[in-house]
Amino acid sequence: MQKRAEETRELIVQTAAEIFAKQGYSETALRDITSGIGMTLGAFYFHFDSKLVLAAEIVRRQHETSIGAIQSITSTDASGMVSIVRLSRELAEQTRDDAVVRAGIRLSTESVAELAAVVSAPYREWVAACRILLERASAQGETRPGLDLDAAADLIISAFSGAQFLSAALGRSERILHMLAGMWPILLGGMLADADHPILKQIPDLLDVSARA
Repeated sequence: MQKRAEETRELIVQTAAEIFAKQGYSETALRDITSGIGMTLGAFYFHFDSKLVLAAEIVRRQHETSIGAIQSITSTDASGMVSIVRLSRELAEQTRDDAVVRAGIRLSTESVAELAAVVSAPYREWVAACRILLERASAQGETRPGLDLDAAADLIISAFSGAQFLSAALGRSERILHMLAGMWPILLGGMLADADHPILKQIPDLLDVSARA
C-alpha cells in the first residue's frame, strides 16, 4: 500500500509540474491537476493539504536538483569563468529536460508572495555559488581589476534566471542553450580582464551548441 501511495504522490507531482510549467500557479486549479490524473479532490487531499503545499514541494525538488549541479561544478578545479558557463549549461539542461525544474522556475518567478518561505533559497545559493566561482576567476586573473564580485554574481544569476524564464514562457525551453550562447559573450565581455579571453571562443563548445541547429 505504501508503494502505491508513493507512486500516486509522484504522479500528482509530475502532472502538476507539467501544468504549472504551462499555466503558472494562479491560473491552475486543483481540478486541472486531479482531472488530468482521473483523481477525486478527496484522494488528492490524502497526499497534499493544498495546491500551495504541492507547489512548495515542486520548488523544493527543483532546488534539490539544481543544488546537485552546483555542488558538482564548484568542486572541480576548472577556471572560474569556465565553471560559470558549465554551471549554466547544467542548469539549462535541467530546465529543458525536466518538467519539475521548469515548473519550479515559473513558480519561483511568478508566485513569490505565495511561496515566500521556499522560493528565495535556490536563488541565494545560486548567487553564493557564482560568487565563489567569481572569486576563483579573480584569483586566476580572469576578471578585470576592480570588478565588484557581489554585483557581478547578482547580474549573472539575474540574467541566467531571466533566460530560463523567458525560454519557458515562450515555449522554447529546448532553445535555452542557444540563448545562453548569445548571452554569455555580451555579459562576460564587461567582466573579463582580457577582451580576447579564450573563454569567449570556447562558449559554444562549453554549451555544446556548435553542432546543433
